[in-house]
Amino acid sequence: MARTPRAVLADVLDNDRAERTATADREAAELATRSTMTHLDRLIDLSAQVTAGRTAATLDQLAATGALSPADRRTLAADEALGSLERLLRTAELAGHDPAQVLTAAAEARTLDGATSPAKVLHHRITHALHGQLTPRLDSATDLIPTQVDPGRRRDWLQARADDAETRRHELGAQAAADPPRWALDALGPVPGQDEDVTSRLEWERRAGWAAAWRELAGHTDEDDSLGRAPARGLVEKAALFRKAHEELRLLDVGAEEADMSDGRLRARVRAMQLEEERAPADVADELAAMHEQADKARVDATVWAARADTASSPDREQLRAAVDQAALTGAELTNRITGLEAADEARGKWYLDSVVTRDYAHRSASELRARGIDPYDTSDHVTGDEWLDAHRAAQADDDQHRDIHPDDLVDDLADDHDNTRTDVPEPQERRPIREVDQTAEIVAQAQERPSA
Repeated sequence: MARTPRAVLADVLDNDRAERTATADREAAELATRSTMTHLDRLIDLSAQVTAGRTAATLDQLAATGALSPADRRTLAADEALGSLERLLRTAELAGHDPAQVLTAAAEARTLDGATSPAKVLHHRITHALHGQLTPRLDSATDLIPTQVDPGRRRDWLQARADDAETRRHELGAQAAADPPRWALDALGPVPGQDEDVTSRLEWERRAGWAAAWRELAGHTDEDDSLGRAPARGLVEKAALFRKAHEELRLLDVGAEEADMSDGRLRARVRAMQLEEERAPADVADELAAMHEQADKARVDATVWAARADTASSPDREQLRAAVDQAALTGAELTNRITGLEAADEARGKWYLDSVVTRDYAHRSASELRARGIDPYDTSDHVTGDEWLDAHRAAQADDDQHRDIHPDDLVDDLADDHDNTRTDVPEPQERRPIREVDQTAEIVAQAQERPSA
């Protein structure tokens, strides 16, 4: 049976659709194969496996040399804060420090006897010792490879992933320069022409490449928001890449000081500037400019009307003279108001100069908070002093229910009831009254007058 033309056409369309679908799938697979997400995610995953037992091995070595007591080593093994310590050591490594040396120096600094959480104590010692030196510094994806990976297949595999990620980053930068997206133009400005300055164009591509690589890694596609939200604080490598992208787009106007600060301290700096603004003199610059404009107009009107009055006939002359007087009166009133506004504007200028340091701290702190994915002006998660005190008391009450009781903490009330003849109890001493201020001053004066022996 012969096939109808419609059936033949339907087969042709189905085959074409299937071919296009296969082509699209093939292109998507090729893109996924060379994407930043593929290479860096694999690199980060294997790096996590490489560094997983590194901290434990260093702690075992410290226990073997006596730098850690067996009890401290056992406590560290069960310490819930050990994960935070491991992430800090990884951050220190990305900042250029040897994690084993950093941990050893912290453990050998002082004893850990009596520490409820030795991991928190070590964490504090490291952040204090490396204050201002814990900001990750990346020049390429190779810097993400752990330093203690021995040469071999694993190291070669990590280096291959880093090289592929670098190739993709350069590719993304070139694509952004050829067809600049809106987010790149907003952050970096126009792309330098190839005939203008080759060096400037390559620098533009490099900076855009870091940002485009982060966008691809994070799956961020918003054209109005260049980088989106920061990764979770525990994702050390991704946090370092996010910060690098911010630095390349000049969105992160901060230094190492802000990078090492806690969220609370950064917010306190932002809040300090808000309090300054609440107490600031009014900003009258626009009003002052408008007053000057009106005063100039009144003076011009008075001059023009006075000239017309000199040549006008009698009825019009009197109206013009009245207009001149009114303009002069208006000008005088405006001049008085301008004097007051100028005083207010001067006070505003003095306040601005006095608060410049607070403003700079707040600006850099707000930038750092945004880089961490925190809105510096969102107060929905703030806790008041009363709320904190209630939570503290509740935590204390909960701890009391589970606190271990030692024999020394108990009082043998029954023994006290039957033994009223104890002789080893000291007699209560009579409390000496506290002297008044005048009495003390009198005694001092007498002592000063008494001749020395």
